[in-house]
Amino acid sequence: MKQLLKRFRTSEEGSATIETLIWLPIFVWVLVMILNTTLVLFQKNQAFRVVQNANRILSTGYMQTADQTRSYIADKIATFAPEALVTTSIDDGVVTSSVSYRVSTLFMPHVVDDLMDITINISSQHFMEY
Repeated sequence: MKQLLKRFRTSEEGSATIETLIWLPIFVWVLVMILNTTLVLFQKNQAFRVVQNANRILSTGYMQTADQTRSYIADKIATFAPEALVTTSIDDGVVTSSVSYRVSTLFMPHVVDDLMDITINISSQHFMEY
């Protein structure tokens, strides 16, 4: 029995497994945070593109009212930001649309609560062409 305990205590086998078990959760957490950040930035760029396209459509006359444009934007971004606050106005020949939504809808696991309170604000303006 003493030899078995001595061999267990001095054996180097399995030491990499223990280190892997210690570091693996940290690497997975970092990977998930990178994926979440990428998703948030991608969705922000997608929402910005939708806002720009909607303003361009209104400014060229294919949509007639600011309410149509607001509905168009809300419908397009509903897949990733269903509770987004969308506003569109026409003042002095300039179309201005704004979108505001919380990041909490985009994060996969809710690991870091402080990041859930971040609000993304997007705004775009175009001159009326008609």
